[in-house]
Amino acid sequence: MFSRHILKDWALLSPAGRVLVINGFTFNLGFYMLLPYLADHLQHNLGISGWYVGVIIGLRVLSQQGMYLVGGTLGDRLGYKRLILLGCAIRIVGFTLLGIGQTVPILLLGAFCSGFAGALFTPSSQAYLASEYPEQRARDRVFALQNLTSGAGMLLGPLVGLTLLYFDFALVGIISAGLFSVLFVIQWRYLPELESQKSTIHTHSQFWRQWGQMLRHKTFIQFVMCSSVYHLLFHQLYIAVPHEIRLVTQDVTIITWVFATSSIMGVLMQMPVSRFVESNLGTARGIGFGMAIMGSCYLWININLPWFPALPFILCAVFFSLGSMLVFPLLGAYIPKFCEPKELGSYYGLYSCVGGVYAFIGNISTGWLLSSTNIDHIWIWSGLAGFGLISGILLYKQVSSHTKHQSTLLFRPL
Repeated sequence: MFSRHILKDWALLSPAGRVLVINGFTFNLGFYMLLPYLADHLQHNLGISGWYVGVIIGLRVLSQQGMYLVGGTLGDRLGYKRLILLGCAIRIVGFTLLGIGQTVPILLLGAFCSGFAGALFTPSSQAYLASEYPEQRARDRVFALQNLTSGAGMLLGPLVGLTLLYFDFALVGIISAGLFSVLFVIQWRYLPELESQKSTIHTHSQFWRQWGQMLRHKTFIQFVMCSSVYHLLFHQLYIAVPHEIRLVTQDVTIITWVFATSSIMGVLMQMPVSRFVESNLGTARGIGFGMAIMGSCYLWININLPWFPALPFILCAVFFSLGSMLVFPLLGAYIPKFCEPKELGSYYGLYSCVGGVYAFIGNISTGWLLSSTNIDHIWIWSGLAGFGLISGILLYKQVSSHTKHQSTLLFRPL
């Protein structure tokens, strides 16, 4: 049943859609082969101080999250295919430098290239995929399929990277770069340039006017401000939850169980969950319930079970994954509702950029709160749940209202 549904959805994809869905798997496979082990390699293999390790890791994040808007706008102007290819080429350089680099300047250059590459190809990949499927229902399904393949890459990447670490970290970097080399060739050969961009490239108005129009687009900005809570909640699974696991259980193997649970659920259940949303909930309720469930996952951490200390964290991962499967594909597929097709890259770029700011602020805030001895952690987890609930309610109201407004315009008599 599961494989039949996936094959059915795969058959609906255009040739370009298939390349982009495969991209989701390969991007994450190469990324998660290397990045989870980078900090440990820098500190223990190369003997770099913790401060410099933080700078290197932070530069990679900042050069990606902070440059999404630039990458998306460049995609609108130069063509999505060109930016995807350019991003792959720069990431080949970045991952190679991170793998073989021995000095801080080389590693900083590798970190910047790795992050900036993501800022170039991620908005353009999303915008290209959205352009291929202008009908909302088909777009929801395709984004869900891409989320499934991305989850599979996220699951397999650390396992492949861990295997390669038995030989040498340089091998991890080189093979990760090799995957992007293969992707570069596949996309150069099989990903066509969008027909709509062949005649419009280089004909846009000044980019600052477009950015100003986006910032004045009240409905879109409201959607971005609410939906970016997803990124705040998402990154806590990788920052706050491992910290709490070490603090409460002193058993770091539970972290592996949490990540494995989240990834396996994403691979096995993404398409069934998306079909349930399509047939029973609809976009507004799917987004609203998804954000609320995702936020509520952190409440499980307040439970203390001495006889099975891993269970609250595993339940956290289960609800986290369920909420993420409900909401994430719908958010990505809903962005085109706010803009013209020729502006998709910039809108995806701003959406991802604001999400990065939320994640950065969330990581700093929860890190400070968790390290404080004066704050009961129950308030931290309850606060995250509250963010999810409030965001879900606001998104449900906004998407419902926006959908009704568009339906009224569509069926208004001439």
